[in-house]
Amino acid sequence: MMRKYLLFLFLVGSLSADGCTSTLPPSKSTYTFDRGCTPQETAFTDMPFIDAGTAHSFPAKDDAATQYYSPIAIHIADVMQVLPLLNRLALLERTHEDADETERVRQKLLNMVQLAALEVSSLVAELECEVHRADEVQDRLKDVQFTRSMSQTLLAIVIGGFIDAITGGFNIATGAINVISVTGGTLEILFGASANFTKVRQEFRHPHNHLERIWVGDESREYYPPQVWRFLTRPNRRDQEGRSLRDVLIATWQEEGRLGEPGSRREQELKSLLFGSGGIYDADDLHIREAMLQQLESIIQLMHQDLETLMRELLMHQAMEEGGRT
Repeated sequence: MMRKYLLFLFLVGSLSADGCTSTLPPSKSTYTFDRGCTPQETAFTDMPFIDAGTAHSFPAKDDAATQYYSPIAIHIADVMQVLPLLNRLALLERTHEDADETERVRQKLLNMVQLAALEVSSLVAELECEVHRADEVQDRLKDVQFTRSMSQTLLAIVIGGFIDAITGGFNIATGAINVISVTGGTLEILFGASANFTKVRQEFRHPHNHLERIWVGDESREYYPPQVWRFLTRPNRRDQEGRSLRDVLIATWQEEGRLGEPGSRREQELKSLLFGSGGIYDADDLHIREAMLQQLESIIQLMHQDLETLMRELLMHQAMEEGGRT
């Protein structure tokens, strides 16, 4: 009798443990949305003037811009590889020799800044789209997980009440009461405890993975425009140690424990999941991916701020010249 009773408890415990984790089939909308996150290929990003290769043909003093433009404007111009052009403009603004040439160089710079700002905005929109993808699936998993957790909690309460009614309302032999009480208590504990460990997972794919490029450190036009990649990988004036924003971002991920304990199995699993093409995610893993994408997005937004600074200074100089001629 006792052997059968123990076997029964073992089977119930096994079923309860297996029910703690389940994998949902991916929703069709997830993959439809995935295709919408990747921008269409165009010849726009391959146009030569975006890299400002012609800017080097303008002779000018190397430090001319430092007298007229802020360190932020000079830094972002250097990242865009248009610093020779900005130096040329600064020299023209100082000498006031050729108003037409000054306006032509300034307009060329403004066009380049606007194009770079559009590319940054496009990349930020793509990252934001990926954040919403992860958030969408995360919400779905949390809803299913919450529903199952509540069901198991209610079942534990019902079982507990049912056993109390049996043992308290009927005159049963002492041995039978003990067996029923222990069985009921065990079931109540199993279903009550499993409610706290319920895990729901889903396959989530991200073949176009910006986090992977950041982690590996390889430049790819498919993921990042050249000027954005230079902004992320060159030493940045915002960091007191002179590190690149990419290095700061990776250090932040590690310090915040996004990748798990260093050297642990969990770390290996997360790296394979987050920096690969996708896999089986639970809600916690999706939260990690979402947070990392948001951190990357916020760093790229810094480039947009610097571009606005350069554009604002160019327009201010233009307004001052026009005001001086009137």
